[in-house]
Amino acid sequence: MIDLKQTIALLQDLIHIPSESSGQTETDTTSPEKALVEYLAALCTSAGIANETLEVNPGRPNFVAHFPKPGSPKLLIVAHLDTVSATGMTDPFSGQIREERIWGRGACDDKGPLATALSTLLQLHSLHKSLRYEVIFAATVDEECSLAGAAALKQQVGGWDLCLCLEPTSLKIVKAHKGVYRCRITNRGKAVHSSAPELGQNAILGMMDIINDLNLFGFRLGRHKNPELGKATLAITKIHGGDSINTIPDRCEISVDIRLLPEHHPPMIESTLQHTIGLRGTVETLFTARGMQTDMTHPLIVEFQQALERAECSASAVTAGYATDCSELQESGPCIIWGPGHINHAHQHDEHIEIEQIKVATHVLTEFLV
Repeated sequence: MIDLKQTIALLQDLIHIPSESSGQTETDTTSPEKALVEYLAALCTSAGIANETLEVNPGRPNFVAHFPKPGSPKLLIVAHLDTVSATGMTDPFSGQIREERIWGRGACDDKGPLATALSTLLQLHSLHKSLRYEVIFAATVDEECSLAGAAALKQQVGGWDLCLCLEPTSLKIVKAHKGVYRCRITNRGKAVHSSAPELGQNAILGMMDIINDLNLFGFRLGRHKNPELGKATLAITKIHGGDSINTIPDRCEISVDIRLLPEHHPPMIESTLQHTIGLRGTVETLFTARGMQTDMTHPLIVEFQQALERAECSASAVTAGYATDCSELQESGPCIIWGPGHINHAHQHDEHIEIEQIKVATHVLTEFLV
């Protein structure tokens, strides 16, 4: 029913349009996703699909297309528009096909899943196939950096009966993932000549005490285990202090990455860290994302599992360590994460997606939607 060639052509077009949300190589730094949104809007408009662009930040709009069916359950299908940087890649926006794969930045994260779902919806529409649900297709900005697009989307479209969040999951349902809290901690000392350290205050030594307290906090945080996600973790991932070998350092900085369970709230983690550090330093929050966990007995999730089985795919659900737009979207309705592509191919210099994964994904979506 679905022409795979059309889906592949759409994905190649999307890869051709750079949309790096950080470390831009060929992307407009002020409006990274704008050209991609304009392409999607023109595509849907030409197909007779109602659509709109909803600004999140200046020059950075979400894209939303509507496939109405009044009185039916509301299904939100969402993918993200932005990619990580293409720095270090060769021909990152070529979208070339070789070895039965499509190559390029965003091929699997997240333009492959996006193209698969949107092409399926557009082709079903052109074939005059009646959908089982009222479908809202959305593409969000800035998933890779801040989740700002998802935070705005839940206000822009309201609630739903099920959200299918598209990510490269190897066609397996992800039912739960950890959250994230990242921060930078800085403490100050007093710089003096290293021949008289007693006259100064060594910021590195002060940071050692802070690190010891952070490790104790991480131990306490990890005492509780989630049956599916395990325990929360705290890692100190970067450290910098001092300017020269013969000067007592007056400043030291560390970066901290904490992986949270769904029951942890980032503002509470931030408050606890502030209390732990006290007057010894400053805590600058860099990024937060809630963990998510979905009840798999939801009727629409069961229907999606049945569609997977009809397409001869595994209907079992797994967990993930990474965060997604569901960190924000879960507040407005149940969410699952699913899509073609392998997560270990994302963010790599050789990013690609297997055409067979796209083919199977279109079959699953057709089984579910029609």
